[in-house]
Order: sequence, then C-alpha cells, then structure tokens
Amino acid sequence: MNNKFVRIGSVAVVLAVLLFLPRLSLAQDTTATAATTATAATTATRNHLYDKFQATLDLTTVLNQSAVRVDGSGNKVGTDLDFRKAFGISGTTVQPRVGLLWKPGRHTELEAGYQLINQKGERTLSNEIVIGDDTVSTNSNIKTKIGMSNATMQFRYSFWAAEQHNIGLDVGFGAIFFNLDLDATANIGSKSISESLPAPTVSIGAFGRWRLGDRWYVRGDARAVAAKVDRYKISIFEGEAMGQYYLSNRFGIEGGFNYTGATLDVAPKSDLKVDRNSVAGKVKFAYGSVRLGVVTAF
Repeated sequence: MNNKFVRIGSVAVVLAVLLFLPRLSLAQDTTATAATTATAATTATRNHLYDKFQATLDLTTVLNQSAVRVDGSGNKVGTDLDFRKAFGISGTTVQPRVGLLWKPGRHTELEAGYQLINQKGERTLSNEIVIGDDTVSTNSNIKTKIGMSNATMQFRYSFWAAEQHNIGLDVGFGAIFFNLDLDATANIGSKSISESLPAPTVSIGAFGRWRLGDRWYVRGDARAVAAKVDRYKISIFEGEAMGQYYLSNRFGIEGGFNYTGATLDVAPKSDLKVDRNSVAGKVKFAYGSVRLGVVTAF
C-alpha cells in the first residue's frame, strides 16, 4: 500500500514540475524582456512602409526595343525605323536612375523618378530612309545620338494601409524626352538631321507593397491608359516589380524590373505643313530595365 502511495506521489510531483517549468521559463523571459525594453526600443527594426522620405539611386540595364517614324510636310510619310536595326543602337545599355519618395500621410505618397537613357550608334545604310523632309541615301554612313530619358511622377493612395501591407490606387504622369541627332556621310556629300519630340505620359492603375519580414519588402504596380487629344493619340502601359532588403534602419539595397511601353501617334496639322515645332509621325517607346541600387530612408 505504501509503495502505491509513493508511486502516486511521485507521479504527482513530476506532473507538478512539468506544469510549473513552462510558467517559470515564461516568467524568466518576461523579466529579461522587461530589463532590456529601453535598449530594444532604441534598436527596434523600422517599418519602411511608412518612411517619411526615401531616396534611391540605381544602375539600370536598359533593354531598348523602341522605334520612330518622322513624317514630312504634305503628308509625306517617313520610314519606320527600329532603333537597333536602323541606327545600330545597342539593345542593352547601362544607365542611371534616381528617385525620391515623400509620404505626407499614412494613406498618401508621391514618388518622382528620372530614368536617363542616352545612346549612340553607327552603321552603313543598306536602304534609303526618310526622316521628315530629309532623305538619306543608300550606302551612307550614319552616326546617331538618341535620347529618350523618362521623367515620372506617381501619386498613390492606399485603401488598405496596415503594418504589413499598403494596397491602393496609383496615378502616374510625366514625359519622355525624345531627341534624334543624325549625321550622314556619303559620296555625294554630308547631311545633319535633328528632331525632338517630348511625349507626355499619363497612366492609372493599382499598386501593392508588402513587408515580408523585419527587413524584406516587395512591391509591384501596373498602370495603363489610352487616349486621343487633338492630333495626338497615345497608349501607355507601365509596370514594376521590385524587392528591397534593409541593412539597417537607414540604408538598404533594391533590385527589380521595370517596363515602359508608350506609343505616341501625332497626325499632321490640317494645313499639311510640318515644322520643327510641330513634328508629325509615330514614336514607339518600348524598353525594360533591370534595376540594382541603394535606398536611403529618412
């Protein structure tokens, strides 16, 4: 009988110890946490979904698939010119990009960006080409400088603003500054051509930002629009997928992919006259960019 009570008592003691140990451990953890609260508060990982300002500097590998057609006076249709094939422009080039984000409130933010794109090319023409009122003959050696830098401004409003995500409306507007400078040399002489056409951009869509952990963030957006105003017809699609990793509360690195596809079709004036200030034709901006850079939060 005594052995039976001893066994029962032993089991009761073991059960009591097993039940008490987790509570003791929890009490010790709570005590340790309370003792380091002040230090932890100063080193807590920052939620970068709600930074007041962010500045970014990226090197981008631009994958250029753009084309242009510049029409002349009297409804003279120019030649459709693929940048790579017609001008010898490289399909890939490394260019810088800068960005600045300002978040005045929990639900609103503004982001400005400038993607620099300047390229050069050289080749010998196998076919005659027409640019505006100028004709460049076959076998001419052409040297070309093309600029199509892209300035953007985005307004975002978050309908779902939480500690782990921001999801909402994204409205973008800006301009692509297209410039074409061409020098042609042939047996019959030389010729220089210069054309410029700023292409306004407007788009609307949605965006999302997610915090995956203390330091990892991903974001994406997609915007599009199609419109016709006066003699300008434009269609735009813009998209982005990015990831960020913060090394500290202030500095981080980012990488991702952007795509801009914009087609601007400009009809000639009704008087059939085209001058340097009223270019007619069609410009297709189509480029993707692989981005890698640094981000600063403040």
